[in-house]
Amino acid sequence: MKLHTKSLMKRLPIWLGLVLAAATQAQSLPPHEPLDVLIVSDEVNPHGLADADLMQPGDLSQTLSQTTALNSHIILEIDTNDIELATAALNLPVGHVDRPEVLIYFAHRIPNNGNNAAGRQAAFVSAVDNFLQTGGGVISFHHGIYLTGGKQGIQDLLGSQATGAVPWNTVNGQDVIFVGGNHFIGTHEITYAGTTTYGNPGQGIPTANYPYFNNTPDERYPQMDFNSGNSGCEIEPLFQSNYSDNGNQHLLGYTKLCPGWTAPVMVYQPGEYQPNATSGNNLQILLNAIYHLSDFRWDVIFRTTFD
Repeated sequence: MKLHTKSLMKRLPIWLGLVLAAATQAQSLPPHEPLDVLIVSDEVNPHGLADADLMQPGDLSQTLSQTTALNSHIILEIDTNDIELATAALNLPVGHVDRPEVLIYFAHRIPNNGNNAAGRQAAFVSAVDNFLQTGGGVISFHHGIYLTGGKQGIQDLLGSQATGAVPWNTVNGQDVIFVGGNHFIGTHEITYAGTTTYGNPGQGIPTANYPYFNNTPDERYPQMDFNSGNSGCEIEPLFQSNYSDNGNQHLLGYTKLCPGWTAPVMVYQPGEYQPNATSGNNLQILLNAIYHLSDFRWDVIFRTTFD
């Protein structure tokens, strides 16, 4: 695994502009062709949140469909128990009118209905791997990165996993610290509250002042870390947090690109609280990731057409 960092001198002018941005911004993206987005989702509610507070299946597709910044063709959300439908969509050939450009993985578990759940999950993981090799981008959103029984294969592709307790903090939430330099996902239309001193040398992040915003309330994943499925891949950390729980260096988000892939994975952990996840910076980060990852398909389409 190669951890990718950028020079601090290149970061500072961008950060100052972000910190001075207007406090309230509507979602926005550069002009783009219509995109197809596939979502695989299921629900888990460890904190007993009310429907209006919990990020649930259907919320992502509804939000993205109603967000005018995203020029969408099809936003399709599939339940984990119907995972073979997602497998079929991901296996569509490059250039097919119904092939998605981006998969959002918001699944806490593997299928738990019918027979051969492990086999159905394995077929899905193989389709995700093929999708990444043929220009499709993958976003792991919130509990997509949590490891439950049978999910190790998808976690190896995603590059990290969360285990153990997931505290629900309604007082301080967690700071989302952007350590990704000038990366589009963390700079386009994101409003930061200021800067904070932070460092995580073990993940290639030198101690410096980084821009941040706060999510309160938020569900913390204090034991989330990179796994062993990243040999030869390039990891670019984007978001971290500094709360004191199992240490004060916590992974929240990154991109991963492996040999043979023509599009990356992007992982983002915040997302339990529905009002925060479907508005403001968190929604803009998701939109930025969709736009950024979808752009990789053009190289594949060009090579498939003209090689």
